[in-house]
Amino acid sequence: MKLTINQKLLEKSLAHANWVIEKRQAVPIMGYVLFEAEEGIGIRISASNMDMTIVESLKSEVSESGAYCLSAGLLYDITRKLPAEAEIHIQFDKENNSVLLRSKSATFTLYYMERDSFPPRGNDEYLVSFTMNEKILKNAIDVAKVAMLQDNTRFHLNGIHIHYENELGNNKLRFVATDLFRISCVSIDSSAETQKMPPIIISKRAAAELLKLIDDSSEKSVHVSVSENRICFKITAEDETITEFSSRLINGSFPEYRGALEVSNDKILIVDNKALINALDRVSTVVTSTSSSVKLNIQQNKITLTGMSRELGTAVEELEVSFNAFDSFEICFNSRYLLEILKQIETPQVKMLFAESTSSTLIQPTDAREKPYLDMIFAIMPIEIVND
Repeated sequence: MKLTINQKLLEKSLAHANWVIEKRQAVPIMGYVLFEAEEGIGIRISASNMDMTIVESLKSEVSESGAYCLSAGLLYDITRKLPAEAEIHIQFDKENNSVLLRSKSATFTLYYMERDSFPPRGNDEYLVSFTMNEKILKNAIDVAKVAMLQDNTRFHLNGIHIHYENELGNNKLRFVATDLFRISCVSIDSSAETQKMPPIIISKRAAAELLKLIDDSSEKSVHVSVSENRICFKITAEDETITEFSSRLINGSFPEYRGALEVSNDKILIVDNKALINALDRVSTVVTSTSSSVKLNIQQNKITLTGMSRELGTAVEELEVSFNAFDSFEICFNSRYLLEILKQIETPQVKMLFAESTSSTLIQPTDAREKPYLDMIFAIMPIEIVND
């Protein structure tokens, strides 16, 4: 093996590999990357934790082919400490039976493991393949993940449910998550090929790693393939690096959620979103983490937010609003849950649809033109109003 590669390019790829690799390894090889060089083509760096696999193809000057398993952490630490944009020369040293890495005046001798020790790549037969806009995919996952369950005991809620939906004759992909207190649902336009896709659940970890890999400013397409138990994303970066990221799917049934979103809540509140976020943030300062509750008293032209705790005191703030009901309405929410939802909405105003103080509230942007490619709706359950 003999090659030359740019420091920044190699550092980025090794960073991606180290995201996938588990910090503690029972089997040493799982802390290594498979480093493959092919003459006249470039290099390929692979990392796996058995659930997730990443393979990146990079452009480099390869004059002699070869493949070795190198310590992922060590190789990354060396590369990131070298001068930025420097040329790195890597070659097999036959005399010392090691891999030699040189850049400027620095030389490192690295011990390796044979490529046969590295876990084999899966040969899944993908049931369906389609393309998606990179920016839209990132936005959809970013918004949906707000309601993911953080408790690992109920694994089927510990991710994002993705499935095909026909909405008024249009092909849609829905990204849905719930922690049983909230539901986040994002619908995006999709190709006809997605009709064949079975409903799937991607894990919280896979969603987090994917968000690091995709660019929300890119208009390029991501190639998506789905099998019975894996999903694979193929991404081409601006520097022409090709990344194939695949993950095992969660094996479980996602709960039926549509009923919670298709309710006829007739009390409609429209309020400045930024003002509501700031007011909620201030009022919740006095709320203890055990209750996290903020009470909303809504009238036709104003809303009064009250935060209260026996230990810390009381906070009250009023905002001007538009409310279509004649009678005042009172409801109580977990302030953190509500804030996390409101921060996902970028329109100047937000719409909240209520029924009763004990039933779920729907939350939506007021203007679909803000992100016409992203149709989002949230549901949040209230908590019991306690009058101290």
